[in-house]
Amino acid sequence: MPTTRGWLVAAVGALLLAVGILSQYQELALLGGLALIAVVVAALTVGRVADVTVRRSLPTGTRTTPGRSVRVRMEALNTGRRSVRIAERVLGPDGEHEVPLAPLTRGGTGGSDYWIQPLRRGMIELGPLWAGRSDPLGLAASGRSHGTVDRVWVHPPWRYLRAVPVGNVSDPDGEVDGARTGTLTFHTLRDYAPGDDLRHVHWRSSARLDRLVVREYVDTSQARVCLLVDDRPTPEGVDRMDEVAGAAASLLATGVRAALHCELRLVGGRGRDSTGGLPPLLDLLAEAAPDPDANLADALHLARTHGEGDTAILVSGHLDAADLSLFAQLGDRYPGLYAVALGGRERPTAPASVTLITAGDAVSFADRWNEAPWPR
Repeated sequence: MPTTRGWLVAAVGALLLAVGILSQYQELALLGGLALIAVVVAALTVGRVADVTVRRSLPTGTRTTPGRSVRVRMEALNTGRRSVRIAERVLGPDGEHEVPLAPLTRGGTGGSDYWIQPLRRGMIELGPLWAGRSDPLGLAASGRSHGTVDRVWVHPPWRYLRAVPVGNVSDPDGEVDGARTGTLTFHTLRDYAPGDDLRHVHWRSSARLDRLVVREYVDTSQARVCLLVDDRPTPEGVDRMDEVAGAAASLLATGVRAALHCELRLVGGRGRDSTGGLPPLLDLLAEAAPDPDANLADALHLARTHGEGDTAILVSGHLDAADLSLFAQLGDRYPGLYAVALGGRERPTAPASVTLITAGDAVSFADRWNEAPWPR
């Protein structure tokens, strides 16, 4: 395939050939013909790139934090009879770029390690691998993408807080038992997994869905915390979202360590709970981005439909009195209501039922939160 330079040479060559023929200027026509021939020969010489087998591994894991390097190991096999140049596509919060790797010789194998060091929270896509070649004059080039796309989650930085207040603890000893599932209250239907008790199989639904589903029960004595993360756009954009994610990560890490059942919900609609531990929750925070379609009223209505809880916490980069009034309406479902406003210069007026904490960023939030006289 001709490159931009190749198309320009071909266009100039065609023009010279046409002018030379019309003016009967043989030297001009010859020069134009040679230019066209050069482009055609270059395209034929480059040809089609053969398949390249790619294997990518991440010895240091698929999760990291800003400033921490991740090693990526690449192994590739060139199945063709000609050498090719290869480069890895890396798409992250800081933009997209290519990482050039060692060329692959004819029918050869190659391995290249490279490092990525993310500077901010987000998700990084690695791949697909690009393999191609070009002629010495740069008139033609061919290339293809190979392999799959792997992802690395860059979690927001966080730290453990002194406590996460719980609005209602049913344990008479004042301690959370830490049990994640029990047999007290039906929660939902889910697909059967090896090891599940067959007595919990819901046969009628299994017959209708043509797959085994089981009833899942939860222990209602376990304290439940609903964390709402406001991903509505703000004038500060992604920078403010990073601070919101960092504050939310600290709350989640503290709640999971205290064996609380934590539910994370973005105002934009996505959600996840702590059944799988802390890493999946931090993954969602890494993926969070300002969502122009996010609606706080809809998110609060959805929180009401997920049953009663003990504590609801709203973390936002921009809160006003109207937002806090809406949030206060969850008081009949959650005895404890807490709002965190980051970056705002003015402190909004909060209803009496909402405990409001304001801070400039995630670091100062942690200090302010730890200074509060929480009961737990």
